[in-house]
Amino acid sequence: MIIRIARRLFSAEAIGLILVALALQIFTYGVGSSLRGTDTKYFFYVCVIAALIGLGSGKLKSKPIPASVGIVALGVAGVWILGARLADPLLALLRSITALVPQIIPALRSKTNIDTTAITEAWTPIVAASSALADRLQVWLNGFNRNVNVNDALVRNLVWLLILWLIAAWMGWFTARRNAVTALMPAIIVLALVTSYSAFKVETIWALVFMMLLLMGVWNYKNHTYQWESHKVDYSDSIRYDNTQAVLMLTVGFCMIAFVTPSISWRDVRDYLREHNSSKSEAAEVLGVQQQVVPAKNVAAQKPTLPRDHLLTGGNALSEEIVMTIRTGELPPIANPTFIAVVPRYYWRSTIYDEYMGAGWVTSSAPPQNFSANTPLIPGLLNNYKAVHLDVELAQPEGKLFWSGTLFSADVPLTVDWRLRPQSDLFADQAALLQADMFAATTNATAYKAESYIPDVTISALRSASDTYPQDILDRYFVLPREVPARVRRLAEDITKGKSNPYDKAKAIEVYLRANYPYDLEVPAPPPDQDVADYFLFDLKKGYCDYYATAMVVLARAVGVPARFVSGYSPGAYDAPNAQYVIRELNAHSWAEVYFTGIGWVEFEPTGSIPEIVRKETDETTAPQKEDSTALKLLTRFRLEKVAYILTPLLIALALFLFYFTVIERWWYLRMTPALAIERIYRKFYRAGRPFAGIRTRAETSHEFANKLIYKLAELDEQSRFKKVLASLKSNTSTLTDLYDSALFIDTQVQKQDSHTAWRTWTQLRWRLWFARILLHQANRIQKAKRVRLQEE
Repeated sequence: MIIRIARRLFSAEAIGLILVALALQIFTYGVGSSLRGTDTKYFFYVCVIAALIGLGSGKLKSKPIPASVGIVALGVAGVWILGARLADPLLALLRSITALVPQIIPALRSKTNIDTTAITEAWTPIVAASSALADRLQVWLNGFNRNVNVNDALVRNLVWLLILWLIAAWMGWFTARRNAVTALMPAIIVLALVTSYSAFKVETIWALVFMMLLLMGVWNYKNHTYQWESHKVDYSDSIRYDNTQAVLMLTVGFCMIAFVTPSISWRDVRDYLREHNSSKSEAAEVLGVQQQVVPAKNVAAQKPTLPRDHLLTGGNALSEEIVMTIRTGELPPIANPTFIAVVPRYYWRSTIYDEYMGAGWVTSSAPPQNFSANTPLIPGLLNNYKAVHLDVELAQPEGKLFWSGTLFSADVPLTVDWRLRPQSDLFADQAALLQADMFAATTNATAYKAESYIPDVTISALRSASDTYPQDILDRYFVLPREVPARVRRLAEDITKGKSNPYDKAKAIEVYLRANYPYDLEVPAPPPDQDVADYFLFDLKKGYCDYYATAMVVLARAVGVPARFVSGYSPGAYDAPNAQYVIRELNAHSWAEVYFTGIGWVEFEPTGSIPEIVRKETDETTAPQKEDSTALKLLTRFRLEKVAYILTPLLIALALFLFYFTVIERWWYLRMTPALAIERIYRKFYRAGRPFAGIRTRAETSHEFANKLIYKLAELDEQSRFKKVLASLKSNTSTLTDLYDSALFIDTQVQKQDSHTAWRTWTQLRWRLWFARILLHQANRIQKAKRVRLQEE
């Protein structure tokens, strides 16, 4: 009895149903984790009921259309009853109808009226509750159609219940037909859509796909055995074991590969969908799908503005308050205050804008990414860049992280808002690294050390840079609103007339702005209906850094030079005795940057009150670059951690693989009766050796099969240097064949030691057969090449 129950539980049919139940649990858990304000505790039970109804309909071989209509109607009715809370009123109605049944026949005989007051009283609350629910549903649908978020938790619960009901019924229907892909694909699609938006429990997609692969193997085995039995084809009982082994190994293998392969990041897919599909975000809000938000502090709101407006209105534009001090360690402290050192000049950036809206600046989609301390932000070192080590102390913490050039790492946890993330390739080339596009970096730290890279470039290198740009630069940093006045574009053409390369054009614009527009903080705000750059260039004709930087970026883009607007702080004052830069509120600044192919973003200073940036004409006097050991160590450790992350699952899978073949498989065979163990071991040997023996002939015996295999191995022996391996392979073949014949045909019962001998022989045969198949493949290639040469001759 126990054995019969165990066989039932471990049958393909039962295992399939268990996997479907697990898939339903994973699906409802993944969806429920992403919903806010939604009662999800009944999701699984509703799905189980729907799946059972679908399974029953499939088993009864109901027609698809009537069954689908019935399941949908049943789902809508059930959802309506739950939403309107009609369970008790319907029971009361049923009791009142039941109470009237005995009165029907006497009333017909006496021709008297039946008192239906009880039915009317029971029906009234049903109508009232249904009407109220219909009104709420109509309001919700109208809001959905008009893109208005109507936050009705009840209607949202009912919508999700109906969706899950239909998906689970579909799963049950195709479970009856043992079609794993069709059964689970709708659930996988819905789960992927929900988790791609919410970023919660994304691993449930991986688990659901794992269930689908297992179901494919189980049901494929069940379908084949059903066909064999219906056609009365004899098959070995060992097929069940072999199929289980193959299904588990292949499923785990595929899922491990999918887990460790970083070819497409779900975060990139999520960010793309959020950026390009606003209707999806609206639908997600209506359905209560919550979005996992990593707060980014002090990030400018998505309203076009000039970043330093708040400084002017707050009276802080000339404040002497210290914001931060920065040490780079490039110069030693100098006690003599009269000694003037040549101090490297750096800009301290905090926010980088890309979209000009006429009224000011905003950023395109920049989803956040968290980084732990001392983690490289870009997976590589930059050539022709100078490494700068920043030691920053914030006197007035703003929640921002300040850096110069390209930020490589920081020794504190930080959040980076990327418009374009660096490639995940651990050995990406410099062109790919330079395209990484950051909006801002935030941290709660009041002091930190950062590593950054500054372009160490000459004027001749900038002039010789190609004007062929990456597509991401073309899509983002050449764009101007159509509303930019024509006179702005004409001015840009006039300024750059006769200039043949991007550097000369950018430099001409910089010089023109510095020479023709005086610096002035006492300026009115731009009119709300006028373009900022146009207002500054033609009407105001004076201003502060926001106006200069805006005008330069707009003029550069107008003549085909990629440029962007950067906000932060100017270099500040250098405190020689303490070897540090002192940055005050009055140093708040904005400037322009131009992209050069193969070089990256280079700063330009159009503001007349700030000294012009001086660059070397050629690289003849450029000092040789020192190796940045700090960044190199961080990058090496980062790469090792990534490699370990990728290899660890593979090593675990390899360990499990070896453990299975050295321990579990041996235990599995040797616990059987000796005759059965030898028979199953021989079947594995037979399948592995069949390619050597050729096509099976009718009534082929085991010894005939062994002779064919040995003959083929003898041919390989003549062509190979591995004669010892092939000789032992032939010997093992004869040994296992004799043991198999003894177990089948000799009256003397085989002993336990015989099954041990068969197992040891098979473990030797297995890898030698693999090796021989490689030799056979090479021999066939050589023979094929010889035939081709003979035909050509």
